[in-house]
Amino acid sequence: MGAGPTDEAVAEPHGAAVVAEGLGLKGPRGWVFRDVDVDVRPGGILAIEGPSGSGRTCLLLALTGRMRPTAGSAGIGGLRVPRAMAAVRRISALGPVTGVSELDPALTVAEHLRERVLLRRRYDTSLGGALRALLRPRSERAAERRLRTDDALAAARWWRTC
Repeated sequence: MGAGPTDEAVAEPHGAAVVAEGLGLKGPRGWVFRDVDVDVRPGGILAIEGPSGSGRTCLLLALTGRMRPTAGSAGIGGLRVPRAMAAVRRISALGPVTGVSELDPALTVAEHLRERVLLRRRYDTSLGGALRALLRPRSERAAERRLRTDDALAAARWWRTC
């Protein structure tokens, strides 16, 4: 018998499909990007090219549920942006991007953590879902953010002593 493809070789590729239809983002100075159509199968690669300031990073942030588009829609693994942005963030990520993901040397660790907690806008499933979390009083949500930041700082202090 000849060597044929293994079951693994013909298995479905890993990853999530990425689709966008008429995706756009308009800022205070006009369109950052618009009318973007994307259709990438699971396991595929999406390359975005353009000069500095052309909206590449904003497009990636919108496709991964980290920035709300103002036109069109996108889907990642069957989840729709902007409707399910929190769910999209759970299954997608950006790799290191200069100017986007590195730490700011002017900020302290605590300031970085506070900023991350504020930007995260993702709610624990223990809260019974995002809707119930939004219905909680602002003071409770603020206390939750402070607690998360304090817990992370305590863990960082413990790690430093090891």
